[in-house]
Amino acid sequence: MNSLRNLKSMVLLGLLLWSLQLTAQQNKLRWHASSLGIGYASTAEPKIEGPALSLDISTIYVDKHIYSLNFNVGSESRIFGANEEFYELNLTYGRKVALAPKLFLEGHLGIGLFAYEDNVDSPVFNFPDATIGFPVRAKLLYSLSEHFSLGINPNANFNSITNAYSGHFVLQYTFN
Repeated sequence: MNSLRNLKSMVLLGLLLWSLQLTAQQNKLRWHASSLGIGYASTAEPKIEGPALSLDISTIYVDKHIYSLNFNVGSESRIFGANEEFYELNLTYGRKVALAPKLFLEGHLGIGLFAYEDNVDSPVFNFPDATIGFPVRAKLLYSLSEHFSLGINPNANFNSITNAYSGHFVLQYTFN
């Protein structure tokens, strides 16, 4: 239980440092984008397969360094409630490359909290298993307009509990 408390403290400290950086360098660091993804997730043992949701918000530094806060959740696909779920809260660093005038590729690496719960029907919300995870993410985006893009977003999280993989169809709003 101490390790979970320490991990929560590390994540909160990371968020605090990230927010301080936002205010300290306003002239070079700006909000970049926010996206919502809906898709499918799968894990190694113990095996989970089912729906997944991804949310992220990112900043960009000097128009090329992307810092992102990402939340992913995946659960077992069952008609009458899920028995197993995983959650991720990640801080990532990425870069964006233009492949064509309206086609972009983002790649991200990072660190975060990975939690696995095997008794979702329980009325108490707790994480019996949590660890540090190492996310690898990509986004292939097609720009529909100045602010909106559609794309695909494969994700992987490598950790000591169970490696998690997900793919999402994403809608991204880019701030200007």
